[in-house]
Amino acid sequence: MKVGIFIADSNGGYPVPASKGGAVSTLIEHLVKGNNEEKLVDMDIVTIYDPKAEQMSKAYPNINFIWIKPPAVVKWLDSVFFFLVRKAFKNMKAVSYKSLFSLLFYILKVKSILKWGSYDKVVLENNVPLAWIIKLSKYKGDYYYHFHNIPRINAKCKDVFQNCTAILCVSEFVAKQIQRADNPIGPISPEKTKVLYNCIDTDHFSRVKDQSIIKMWKRKYGIGENEKVIVFVGRLSAEKGADKLLEAAIKLNRKDVKVLIVGSLIYNVNIQDEYQQKLHELAKRSGKQVKFTGYISQKELPIIYSIADIAVLPSVWDEPAGLTMIEAMACGTPVITTNAGGIPEYVGKYGVVVDRNSDLTDVLSCRITDLLSMDSNLEHMEDAGVRHVKDKFSYKEYIMNFYGCIGKQNE
Repeated sequence: MKVGIFIADSNGGYPVPASKGGAVSTLIEHLVKGNNEEKLVDMDIVTIYDPKAEQMSKAYPNINFIWIKPPAVVKWLDSVFFFLVRKAFKNMKAVSYKSLFSLLFYILKVKSILKWGSYDKVVLENNVPLAWIIKLSKYKGDYYYHFHNIPRINAKCKDVFQNCTAILCVSEFVAKQIQRADNPIGPISPEKTKVLYNCIDTDHFSRVKDQSIIKMWKRKYGIGENEKVIVFVGRLSAEKGADKLLEAAIKLNRKDVKVLIVGSLIYNVNIQDEYQQKLHELAKRSGKQVKFTGYISQKELPIIYSIADIAVLPSVWDEPAGLTMIEAMACGTPVITTNAGGIPEYVGKYGVVVDRNSDLTDVLSCRITDLLSMDSNLEHMEDAGVRHVKDKFSYKEYIMNFYGCIGKQNE
């Protein structure tokens, strides 16, 4: 069976392999890794060109990478348009237009690949405008849309979504949203929606036990030997709720607790918006208890989780899934999070899940205090969380479920 996976976006051009990070690109690389090892299907990955990604792709000799390389004039249009949009928006909205012309170039370029690629199955990853590939190529075979977020537009391609073989969703929450009549691509019948939970590499995300590494990283961020560490990992945008953690830390008012804020607004983009200014103002109010680390690579994240006593991930929007939550749990770090969107489906009963309401800051402060005061019970919670993630969210489990969703088990 020949499978083509198409991935491109307008917010920075995240390639596969995931040389620039990105949740979707990282997830697809897990699929690439598994298929490279098991040779389950003949797989094409059609992705935006990146020299580092091309070098990384050599680790997967059994996968065919098709690189789409936008010419210099397209890159120039990207940069000019992004500059103008940044001037207009001055916030997170601008990021959605960082590589808009590269996305348009990708769509026009790959329509011929899809037309002549002889694919048995086609998977379009997340980005709604990719539906134009189906429309322009007049593709008639089996195709699947894989949504990692709730679609907010239909790009005048509602018929493409209505006629697809199936739509893969990262949570029951996302599936229920696209089944609604008021969703831009909906209503999609329940028979056409399939839940495909995300995964992480549980071999990589595990507790770092080398104390010399732990001590070195604690020194790097000025963390004392007896200090407790609370970590937030994620994009520094309002919906992720880092400000709620900082407000809770101010209420906590403990000099023996350090807070690490890990992340940036988006990879390799320096935008200082009002929200980030707010975070730094809150950090000043907490004294010297808060450290901003900036972007931390996937390679180093297990160290960050391992130096933390608690991971607090207080999302205040309808989060489609909960990858950072299960990353922390896989490293044996207890999690406090919110009942937002698909998060409870990922965390289950193995983390502390609180309501996202007007009392969120107070509740976070109380739950942090509770966890910091636990000893043997906390260790039990850590072990249970690790087992939960390994059982349900390993990349090998994901690969099996992916092929089940596209009908590979019937081949």
